[in-house]
Amino acid sequence: MAPKIQLKTSAYRVSPVVEVSDLAYTFRVESEYGSYRVQGVQQLEALLHELEVIETLAEVSQSEAFASSLSSSLASPVATTVGVAKRPVASVTGLPGGVVRYLGGKLYQVKRGSSKALETYRDYRNKDDKEEVREEPKEKKKLVSSAGKLSRKHLGHDSSKRRWARQLGVDPYSKNEVLQEALGRIAWASTLGGFAGDFAVPSSEVFSYAGKARELVWDRPAHQLEREIVDTLKDLKVEKELIHAFRDTPIYSLTEKMELCLGFKNLKESGDVAFLVDFALRAENDEDAELMIRTLEVLVSYSQRVAGIASIGERRGMLYACSNRGYDIYPLAVDYLHWTPLVYEALLSEELAADKREIWVSGQVSPIAKLQLREHGWIVYEQVDRYAVPSSAATAKR
Repeated sequence: MAPKIQLKTSAYRVSPVVEVSDLAYTFRVESEYGSYRVQGVQQLEALLHELEVIETLAEVSQSEAFASSLSSSLASPVATTVGVAKRPVASVTGLPGGVVRYLGGKLYQVKRGSSKALETYRDYRNKDDKEEVREEPKEKKKLVSSAGKLSRKHLGHDSSKRRWARQLGVDPYSKNEVLQEALGRIAWASTLGGFAGDFAVPSSEVFSYAGKARELVWDRPAHQLEREIVDTLKDLKVEKELIHAFRDTPIYSLTEKMELCLGFKNLKESGDVAFLVDFALRAENDEDAELMIRTLEVLVSYSQRVAGIASIGERRGMLYACSNRGYDIYPLAVDYLHWTPLVYEALLSEELAADKREIWVSGQVSPIAKLQLREHGWIVYEQVDRYAVPSSAATAKR
């Protein structure tokens, strides 16, 4: 399932018993920082790498040089105690199954052109405006928060944090709170205390074209990234309110927003980028967000390595693309597609009927699922994330 993963290190231990839940592999991991479950091979790889980094930073924080450097930075009210807090890393499970809701047609319940996402954004902005007028203390809190961010930027904390993230091969905007705390400490020790370390952690190659997004977030400050995201979406002819809704959504991290924008640019020839932005805004939790990112990766991979995409839309709440070869392409970001009543209902529904249709699965497809799908006119490709995609001519022949 994950041949590149080492099951046991000083930082963690992965249970060899793996469940299949909601078409995703569910791994159990024991760590000094908590016991938890994580869904999906990509999420497991990312998390294990972060645990290695956290352990490295915990060791560094116990050194005399680090303690001396951090003590020099304690004049800053933002600095905290030495050492990494030992509390559980946030788990990505316990949420409604994103794939289950996606296949069930409940992730994107309305037709293309709906203003649901914009209405939600307007309601959110209107609520904020009313609260700002009614409650002065909240406005003051915002000013204090902004001042804190400004001081960190001018002190060099944020750029130092990005440099350490690059050296350690992690996302400076990761949602892992323990990692953020550890990166924050070493950034303060470097910025105000002059700490300099020379160490490295094994690199983690988790993403595909998202590697470019990583390079961008390591190189550029947050405000510049936000401006580039907005400018990119403007160039792609996305309307202003939809751009602002995407910029302000808390569902996606800044790195994930940049990754999505790079994906949108790869699919601009379809003319449906605004629809994809609207679709992405339907995510309600981290699992939905991960599903959207991985699904977009499959579409981008198809467009880059097989054939161009003429248009993108939704049927029965699922994303699909019409290729220049006349095929309907359905990307499905799952670890293990096996034959269940939900899969039967979704993929054999009348709404998805077509003379030429392909399903592109990022993970593995069970023998029974392959048989059933092919008997009903589907051309099935599996493990498209792992292996080279066949050429356009070979694909057409098959």
